[in-house]
Amino acid sequence: MHPVAVQGEGRSATVRLLGPVEVTGPGGVLRLPGARPRAVVALLGLRAPGVVSRPELVDALWGADPPPTAVKTLHSHIARIRRSLSDLGCGELLVTREPGYALDLDPPGSDLAVFEGHVRAGRCALRDGDAAAAAGELRAGLALWRGDPLADCPVAEWGHAEVARLDEARAAAAELLVEAELALGEHDAAAGELERLVRRYPFRERCWEFLVIAHHRGGRQGEALRAYRRAREVLLDELGLEPGPRLRRLEADVLAGVAELDPATAPRTGSGPATPAAPVLSAPATRVRGGDAGTALSARDERSAMAQPVTPGFPRGAAPVQGGWTAVVPGGLVGREREHAEVLTLLTRSRLVTLTGPGGCGKTSLALSVTAALAGHRRVVPVDLTPTRVPELVADAVATAVGVPEQPGVDRVDGLVGALAADSALILLDNCEHLLPACVDLVGRLLASCPGVAVLVTSREALRVPGEVACPVPPLAVPDPDVPRSLAELSAYDAVRLFLDRAAEHGQRFGDEDAVPIARLCATLDGLPLGLELAAARTPVLSPAQIARRLRDRFGLLTYSARTGAPAHHRTLRAAVAWSHDLLSPDEAALFARLGVFAGGFAVEAVEAVWEADRALDALTGLLAKSLVRVRREEACPRFSVLETIAAYAGERLADDPAAEAEARERHARHYARLAEEAAADGTGVLLRDLRVEHENLRLAVSWFVEAADPTAALDLAAALSRYCRLHGRYRDGRRWLDQALAGSAGAPPGPRSRALAGAASLALSECDYAQASARAAEGLDLAAATDDHWLVGRLRVLLGNVARERGEYAEALHHYRTCRDSFRACANRSGIAYSHQLAGATAWLAGDPDPAREELRASLAVLRELDDRRGAASSLAYLGAVALGDGRLDEARELLEEALDVFGQFDFKEGLAWALNLLGLVEHRAGRPGQADELLRASLALHRELGDRWREASVLEALAAVACALGEADRGAGLVHRAEVIRDAIGAPVPAVERPALAETRAAISAAGA
Repeated sequence: MHPVAVQGEGRSATVRLLGPVEVTGPGGVLRLPGARPRAVVALLGLRAPGVVSRPELVDALWGADPPPTAVKTLHSHIARIRRSLSDLGCGELLVTREPGYALDLDPPGSDLAVFEGHVRAGRCALRDGDAAAAAGELRAGLALWRGDPLADCPVAEWGHAEVARLDEARAAAAELLVEAELALGEHDAAAGELERLVRRYPFRERCWEFLVIAHHRGGRQGEALRAYRRAREVLLDELGLEPGPRLRRLEADVLAGVAELDPATAPRTGSGPATPAAPVLSAPATRVRGGDAGTALSARDERSAMAQPVTPGFPRGAAPVQGGWTAVVPGGLVGREREHAEVLTLLTRSRLVTLTGPGGCGKTSLALSVTAALAGHRRVVPVDLTPTRVPELVADAVATAVGVPEQPGVDRVDGLVGALAADSALILLDNCEHLLPACVDLVGRLLASCPGVAVLVTSREALRVPGEVACPVPPLAVPDPDVPRSLAELSAYDAVRLFLDRAAEHGQRFGDEDAVPIARLCATLDGLPLGLELAAARTPVLSPAQIARRLRDRFGLLTYSARTGAPAHHRTLRAAVAWSHDLLSPDEAALFARLGVFAGGFAVEAVEAVWEADRALDALTGLLAKSLVRVRREEACPRFSVLETIAAYAGERLADDPAAEAEARERHARHYARLAEEAAADGTGVLLRDLRVEHENLRLAVSWFVEAADPTAALDLAAALSRYCRLHGRYRDGRRWLDQALAGSAGAPPGPRSRALAGAASLALSECDYAQASARAAEGLDLAAATDDHWLVGRLRVLLGNVARERGEYAEALHHYRTCRDSFRACANRSGIAYSHQLAGATAWLAGDPDPAREELRASLAVLRELDDRRGAASSLAYLGAVALGDGRLDEARELLEEALDVFGQFDFKEGLAWALNLLGLVEHRAGRPGQADELLRASLALHRELGDRWREASVLEALAAVACALGEADRGAGLVHRAEVIRDAIGAPVPAVERPALAETRAAISAAGA
């Protein structure tokens, strides 16, 4: 097992999916109680480190008819899982990330990922001729299996495909191990393993082939022939099919007394693999004329082949294609195992499958790998339509590839249909997007008139022919460049693996010192295989760090390619994007350019805001169909985005028209300013939560107003965003935006300026910059008093009270909170009154006065619940939990704090999460569970440091010191207390009165231990 460090504290955790669902950690092995919690962990583990939305989890647990309490029950399961993980020593593992949850694991993170790594290594070793190393890797991988995958959780519909995929991967690995054992001469061991495999997978002809070979090479010709007869009996009885040509040939070889059946070639030559295999092909191929076309298989043989499961693994190099072509592949396919298997499966269900995606995403490579896998079972005819420019010549290109000669007086399509009427060929139409109408007509005719023919298409846009199945080809998975990882850990991401593989072809090898720039360049290039290959081609003269820096001009940099046989639009990054752009309609091209003003995605309303609202929807639909725009449907409304590479090209096009660029940026900024103001006015906090997906667009909007010298708009937007920045812990971003707006606001009206000063004071306070917070609040109060804005006056008094509270000036803080209520009453603002009660209660608690604290907090909770301010109500719950903790009511405190924690997670309120984890850690410490307390407090400390909240950081350090003493580590406790003292001296904040008795006990314990 390869444990994975959980971020932050060096803990280790692994999710086990290859059998009963378990989690291993510092505390041992956890088998979660309850089938549904196990299903949650299984789904999160399969997606890790990605997010699974709450609607997806509800659908996975209850299907199409969830109970009314489904969401609440899900929250209960999440809390239960977190408690169990905390007991295991992995309290930080399950995290809330909107719109759902994720397991915060670095690769590999699961036994599945470790298994897949062993299989990849084994396949590579086998390909390189090192059968012993291959066998070792494959045995290590297969040893991780503890039974059927996801065996003890209700997988329902969501998991059936995953279970099938995992089971298939296990079988494929076992076949590879057998191949390695045969290469090592371990015929008896291989035969024993194969007997088990044919019982479990009776329709996998490749297993039967290997069994025949194993017996034959072990000198058991009679057993070899009996194995063939058993295979034939199973296939005839169950499928009504004769064995495939390879198995029949093996029987003939045994009967003929052939001395040696080579396991390295017998299953992989002649007609190709009996089981469609996932070839190791990647780059768009150079195609050269091959020999005569092979004889087409019978319909029965073809159905037999298509019914077989998918087996990963296929040698690099030339792949057999029976349509008169050979695909000469310069590199190997990296990743795409899932897509490869999916396309093979789709071709068993549909006669027309179209691979769609942006230029450079690897559609051609994937299509070639699929056709190579099927070449042993049916005639495959690849047709590259790139050089075909005239629609009328599409049929001629296909007929020429099929081998249909021109006949005087015979229509080319009629001749093609006649030639294929009784054929079972698979026709690959590659690069169809510039000839769609002609391709639609031809494909429709072929499917209607040639019942045995199937068509695989690559196009940036689907054909929209009845019966077509469109299969999007996404970019390769990329790492988060801001998460430090070793190069080995980064290699779990397909984009990194492809870059390293292609760089190795140029003779380049890298180490951990290159990990960060490699992660960054892979992310910047969106995981597009074409971009990664072009970047790798630069590695002989540029380091990864130099390449990453120069990607600001990606189109100028990524022009060199060794792909001399590739189509022109596959040789440079600019050509790949320009090819798609040149096929757009005028409206689509106009909108495409304006998409360059967005960052981080956009909603349809934003598109309508930056261009012609009455035409934007149609143009956006066209761009989506042409794979230039992506859509994600996890949220309530679809969200669109463009790859960074495509956005850069759109920005270039927009910059060609400065007037249009200025208009688009102004419209963009006004739209997001409206969103920010609506969110700031929303008392429930829901709009503020939802605003987080627009962070980069908001940044651009502030920058535009500052550049455009519109001080009022800049102040209004920056002020509206201050509450959003506090909610999501974006203190520094918010302060920077407010400072930019205030710096150019000399002539602005007092209202907008005072609101911006209030926002600046709030965020300065969050970073414990008390002098700046006090100065900004006082200046804002002077301006607000002249505007007769009662709400703003009340808010600024609250801020002055907050500064006093954190400085330990409790009487002054309470005075400000009581005074501010007059202002809120004057404008009938119940929310402001409720928060003044909450803050007064928090101050009373800090001062060590629990009775008035409880009274004030209950008053605030009642009003906030009436107002449906769930985030605010959760803060009151957390403070009530703190009061219960002080009274020794630990169960009540835990219940209150867990409820608050879940709500904070739903709103991504990091300050609240950090505070609730702090208090829960104290609950566990008081309950005599120092290990759990240490986990929770460390998680709290990490969040407070991320936020820059040094006031609470000092308190958490002191709590950790108490826990260290309980663990018998007084020396460490002394160091923690000293660090807290340094922080308090630096920010000018004393130990809160409520925490002084506990700190005194900690100091006494340290002293008693002589530390």
